[in-house]
Amino acid sequence: MDKREVLLLNASEEILGVVNWKRAIKLLESGKATRPINYRESHDVRTTEGVYKLPAAIVLIQYIRIPWNEKLQPTRKNVFRRDDWTCQYCGFRSKDPGKLTIDHVHPRSRGGDSGWTNLTTACAPCNTKKANKLLKESKMKLTNKPKKPKSLYALRLVGLDSKGKEMWGRWIDIHIE
Repeated sequence: MDKREVLLLNASEEILGVVNWKRAIKLLESGKATRPINYRESHDVRTTEGVYKLPAAIVLIQYIRIPWNEKLQPTRKNVFRRDDWTCQYCGFRSKDPGKLTIDHVHPRSRGGDSGWTNLTTACAPCNTKKANKLLKESKMKLTNKPKKPKSLYALRLVGLDSKGKEMWGRWIDIHIE
């Protein structure tokens, strides 16, 4: 791995990925990206004119919308995001994925699939209570009917100290339908 790889951030400062130093310089020099505010960490890139101080992270000037990948299959994390990390039966909410499960609304043992419209977030007690029953048989009701999301986004907020070191950080899930 090249030690001069650069973290690429969207205009909202969410992480888009890592780019090589050549691509980073092109983005900076074309005016499409800039150094994050109060961020000082950099790489030294030797040029014919001296040393170029390349920031270890760059932020795009314009926000780039990342479309939802239609081919992406539902994963546990994406179902949790869609359902806002909340049991769709009782309302229990937790960001700890160990405290949540995925329930097949129409059980697989009865012909249900594993698509977006048949998966929902459930806490362990509700999932156990429902078991392999249909909703009518279990006498349970869904807060929200599961559906395929149009978009799922996550925004990362980070607090940096004066030296550019991360002091705190958290993810905020953004659900757009």
